[in-house]
Amino acid sequence: MLKDPKFRRIALFGGAAVVVLLVLGAVLFQDALFRMSITPPGRFAQEPAPPRADYAKPESWALRPAQPPPGGWETPWGIDTFFVSPASAYSNAGWNTSVDNAEALDRLKERILPNHAGPFLQAGPVYAPLYRQASLHSELNVGGEGDGAFELAYSDVLRAFDQYMAVDNRHRGIVLAGVGQGGLYVQRLLADRFQTDPLKSRLAAAYVIDDALPADFPGKTVSQPLCAQYDQIHCIVAWKTLMGGDDASRFRDQSPVWTANWKITTSKGKPLVCINPLRWTLDNELSARVDHRGGARVRGSADLEPSIIENAVTARCNNGVLEVERPSAPELQADGGTGAQYKTPEYNLFYADIVPNLTGRMSAATSWLDNVDNSRKPAQPLPPAVSLDDAPIYRPDGQPEHAN
Repeated sequence: MLKDPKFRRIALFGGAAVVVLLVLGAVLFQDALFRMSITPPGRFAQEPAPPRADYAKPESWALRPAQPPPGGWETPWGIDTFFVSPASAYSNAGWNTSVDNAEALDRLKERILPNHAGPFLQAGPVYAPLYRQASLHSELNVGGEGDGAFELAYSDVLRAFDQYMAVDNRHRGIVLAGVGQGGLYVQRLLADRFQTDPLKSRLAAAYVIDDALPADFPGKTVSQPLCAQYDQIHCIVAWKTLMGGDDASRFRDQSPVWTANWKITTSKGKPLVCINPLRWTLDNELSARVDHRGGARVRGSADLEPSIIENAVTARCNNGVLEVERPSAPELQADGGTGAQYKTPEYNLFYADIVPNLTGRMSAATSWLDNVDNSRKPAQPLPPAVSLDDAPIYRPDGQPEHAN
């Protein structure tokens, strides 16, 4: 029967049809399949939390300077960046990822931090804690039992910040920066620690990058305004990127945001903040490619001077989302694969745009801190006390006399 040409043609066409259906099914259902693949096996309430990091130990930090920088009593007044990284774990290992998860740690240190913390490293010391990230499943299923994963992750970020303040800050000014899930925790950290002096005065700026910041967040939860000018300080920068061709509804409606009582909900129906990183303004004007200083794909932690791809994209804020032209340069494109739209890009579209804006705000904050009034300049800490043995007192006859 197989020798019959007619039967062979039917079998060939039938096999081809099956292949086409399988490929089409994989394309149509790859989002659902990816979501299934990252679903934790158990319930949050029944899952033991991964061990807590000890932020007194250097290994609990993804980034920190090898030597402590000059204290705030020096001139000029120095500024650190406290950076909260995005999610780097994409498996279904649990609701929160252990800080020593090898796959997530390698991706974070070799690909995500060099691209997204890289611009901040260009400007000064960066402190980036490892923390028990909420799973990607939690990010995609806001409002369910996984909301506890966000609370657990934030508790780590808060402990890390308090340790940094107690030991490492040395009265220096601060830039807060968070990308993706890290931006969510920066918002709450801003409210929990930066509403009173001295930190309120020492905040140069807060950068909430690729995370949804509700428009009613400034002015109600925090006192810092939005950054409406290029070099404004004591203010908040925020944007959430939508690449051309992506589903706008997911970006506008499905992102986790805090409610007034610090519960997690979705951004659906909420006006969002958008500051165009090509213009650093709050308007909806279209920025041309010539305004784009450049993006970069950093190839590893040792790549300290990445190649910059200039004039690659246009950008405009539209209904609270930064709509960006999809770049033609391969270096500034996602690698693809299942779930790619949910993962942190391993490149930075605005690498070269962030650096001068950041250094400009830091210079303005430094000048303000140095010159606003002398009372703000902290005194250099006293040296540690030295214990001395009791010294005997000698009488005129040369015999020791001990004081009572």
